[in-house]
Amino acid sequence: MKKIFILSAFLCLHTLLPAQLYVQSGATLHIGGTVTLHNADLVNNGNISNAPNGRFVFTGTSDNDISGSSVTVFNELEIAKSGTGKLLLKNDIKATGKIIFTSNQIDLNNYNIDLGNGILEGESETSRITGTGGGRISIQASLNSPSTVNPGNLGAVITFPASIGEVNIYRGHVAQTNGHGTGNSIQRYFDIVPVNTTGVAITLRMSYRDAEKNGLDENSFVLFSSQNNTDWTDLGGTRSTTTNWVEQSAITLPRRFTISQPDVALPVTGLQLSGQWKNNASWLQWQTQTEINNSYFDIERKYTDDLSFTTVGRKQSNAQNGNSQNTIQYSWTDPANSAKGIITYRLKQVDINGKANYSNITVIRPEASSVFIKNLYPNISVAGKIYIQTGNFPLKEMQIKIYDAKGSLLMNRQAEYGSQWITLPSLSAGIYYMNIQSGEHKWSGSFIK
Repeated sequence: MKKIFILSAFLCLHTLLPAQLYVQSGATLHIGGTVTLHNADLVNNGNISNAPNGRFVFTGTSDNDISGSSVTVFNELEIAKSGTGKLLLKNDIKATGKIIFTSNQIDLNNYNIDLGNGILEGESETSRITGTGGGRISIQASLNSPSTVNPGNLGAVITFPASIGEVNIYRGHVAQTNGHGTGNSIQRYFDIVPVNTTGVAITLRMSYRDAEKNGLDENSFVLFSSQNNTDWTDLGGTRSTTTNWVEQSAITLPRRFTISQPDVALPVTGLQLSGQWKNNASWLQWQTQTEINNSYFDIERKYTDDLSFTTVGRKQSNAQNGNSQNTIQYSWTDPANSAKGIITYRLKQVDINGKANYSNITVIRPEASSVFIKNLYPNISVAGKIYIQTGNFPLKEMQIKIYDAKGSLLMNRQAEYGSQWITLPSLSAGIYYMNIQSGEHKWSGSFIK
């Protein structure tokens, strides 16, 4: 194995374009002191071994990165850049001791930092971890009756009167949205996941930086939580706009947490539309887990031959003043035309302020096996008869009624359920209406004499 030994060094690699410290595949770089990379990248395709006092320091005014095919393990990593220079990750890294922020930023750049049992030291408004493009920093901590414990100085302060055991804590900097890709949060979130326990209800104080507020008003900040990262619950909480935190108690784990305003529409949450063909109509149902400032739902329909959706109904919010933290069930029946084949539906959810979001799309197929009456033809009676085409319901009988245009009942006949020719009573020329029923199943149509 190739080995490179460095006890302490200061690297100013101005002769390389770009300047870099390169560890080739199969080589091991042993660090026994401080290695300073001034305006230089670190490319690690091999292995880096750290002594207890080993430290990498990135200095200079340029942007530099950490890359290579190997995950670099640091004992201590310090960023001490000047001007606008920052450190960019191009691979995952581990830092088992400290990450020290003397000046400027480390951009996760959609990569991850494993902090092990280490800590962040000196994070501030100007010197900190960023990562609005993705990536997380994580730590595994053992929490035994924690009281305002801040594992790794990540900014999630936890209190619980008993032992939680090992807990994985992840911090990311991507603003959170709801299942429709709308809503907004600060540019920080936490995933807090106990390893061996569930249902633990902690007190959490979540901190943030002014630079992470993402244009939101911290005077109304509340804590939000989610189990699936798309449906969010407003947890409320107390706040400090001076020391930048929001706190709430009795919070159940595991969860993802972020901070936002109650009025930026992280809810409506849990909106999921489904439907079926029932009683010769489309029967739609949906529910919401929470609603904030919800006004109504427009029901939109599209047949196979249609180019766009058409609004066929409106359902007002069942939440008081459009706000609810409880699950609410909704339903809607649409007397659609089964003869047009496949029917597609979606919901347009509209907030009180006029902002609109769309649900998932659900498809209903009114096939013969699920249609009570499929057709009535010809629409002009032939020799005093008309043909009823039924579906395949397991029914014995059906009641057939015929009315004239004035609503007068002209025929009331019981027949065996099944496709058949029906002999009509003596009728004069005109339009007539037929109702067919068998138990809860109903159908209406018309024909001409």
